[in-house]
Amino acid sequence: MIFLSNRDGGSLSSSSSNSNPSYDDWSFFSENTTRFMVPSNTIKEKEPSKFPVFFNPAAKFNRDVSIQIYKTFIESKKNLENSFVDTMTGSGIRGLRVANEITSINKIIFNDINPFSIQIAKINSILNNVYSKCNFFNKETCNFLSTEFTFEKRATIIDIDPFGTPAPFLDCVLRSVENGGLISVTATDTAVLCGVYPKVCYRKYYGNSLRTKYSLEIGARLLLTLISFIASRMDLSVHPIFSHGYRNYIRVYCKIVKSNFLANKLQEKIGFVIHCFNCGNRYLINKVNQISANCDYCNNKVTTGGPIWISKIFDKDLISAITKSVNTTSNENDSLNYDYVKEFFKLSLTELDEYPYFYINDELGKIMKKNVSSLVDISELLKINGYLYSKTIFASNGFKTNASIKDLKDLLL
Repeated sequence: MIFLSNRDGGSLSSSSSNSNPSYDDWSFFSENTTRFMVPSNTIKEKEPSKFPVFFNPAAKFNRDVSIQIYKTFIESKKNLENSFVDTMTGSGIRGLRVANEITSINKIIFNDINPFSIQIAKINSILNNVYSKCNFFNKETCNFLSTEFTFEKRATIIDIDPFGTPAPFLDCVLRSVENGGLISVTATDTAVLCGVYPKVCYRKYYGNSLRTKYSLEIGARLLLTLISFIASRMDLSVHPIFSHGYRNYIRVYCKIVKSNFLANKLQEKIGFVIHCFNCGNRYLINKVNQISANCDYCNNKVTTGGPIWISKIFDKDLISAITKSVNTTSNENDSLNYDYVKEFFKLSLTELDEYPYFYINDELGKIMKKNVSSLVDISELLKINGYLYSKTIFASNGFKTNASIKDLKDLLL
């Protein structure tokens, strides 16, 4: 048996039992400058297990994006004291990377309901020589946020990354972040947010989802709407900084500002998307009384998605600063990935994020029953005819435009 101790007096013993995996069941893994110990099965298996602690190596890109946003956001605040809270620690990799890569964050706070996760996070913090600025808690998430953060002591950045919906935790997160602070929220119940389970979506997110080609963005905007609804009850205003998603996750980053004046303007940022599954028509409305039962193009019955966030979802000044600061050559092992991260942010700079939907080029080909046009050809055609065009980070073959489905059909026929 191997016995690992830490200076808090806690210990991690290992044996061949399921409750305490043997040391041989663990591997050392690295991301950028952070080296940490994780269960070997999480590296080998396609679907990482939650036990003994959760670690998803496939989420490295997600974490790379987070680090760049946190780093640039903290630089814009210029506080003397900054804290980062990892509410659902797992192996601790996100918090450890913050500790290693963002020196202006003075305090890293780890919490997990799984005591084994906290023990591993402690060991990994020692391995990375950041233990002195780390605090550790073994509590249920809302209990932890409610007891450790008060009106006088709130966090600069709070990250919440649950299995499934973040809905039960949002009240506690919003009460625990400081005025002008940042929250990053992940939802992994994408089937709910993307239209597979509409009743569950309405119950958890107070809105109707749409099962369309652009469902991932609708899901992100439903999540933003839920956060903004809860925040407005507390006289808080939500300012989205960045939003993205891929397959099994949706993630949003929001600056939170104390202001009942701004909270009163929430209704200006909420609306509905109307989608016709017959002809592919889609458009945006601001008010419930504008909803029509039939498509204004083909007169067939339409489906309504929302209420959703219809305002901008990218802080392009902050993103511009990120693209200038991302160093693609500082670490040879990660340089290719950081090239991709930089291009990802650069793409969002040009995105028409005031439009909550997009088109897929092969979707148009199917609707029009003709060969698929390339995005380059579609882009040139739209711009020549005076329409707006941009790619979207929510789909590699998607594009946004102010042209209607009728306009697109007329141009592409």
